[in-house]
Amino acid sequence: MGAQDSEVSMSQERRVYSKFRSPDLADIANMRPGVSKDRIIEAWVATRLSIHQAFFRPSNQLLYFCDTAEGGTSDIVAKTLLSLKSPRRLEPVRIDALGALFVGIKVRVEPDEFPVVNAALRLSGISVDRLEDL
Repeated sequence: MGAQDSEVSMSQERRVYSKFRSPDLADIANMRPGVSKDRIIEAWVATRLSIHQAFFRPSNQLLYFCDTAEGGTSDIVAKTLLSLKSPRRLEPVRIDALGALFVGIKVRVEPDEFPVVNAALRLSGISVDRLEDL
């Protein structure tokens, strides 16, 4: 194994273990049969949430966020949607096959509502990243 081979191997390892690398076809192929691409992407998003960062997927119009212990982020999102006269149920993001483990919360946000919800979250110190290609 030459120096060039070890450099290639190291770059592949970094790619595999990079926290912010989006899931690709290899990840989807390595999952159990019957697991949908959306479920894999949702698990990827949920495991990267923090109380300071949220993700919005325009393809399915879902906003994913991690709530604070006091429930402040949920209140902001719920009150913002209520002010837009579009109250919605906030759902836990389930990441296991049995639905027992959940990390974060998701809610459907329409494209015309997103700028308002995004502004409310940003004013409270939460950045929202758009996942355009997922």
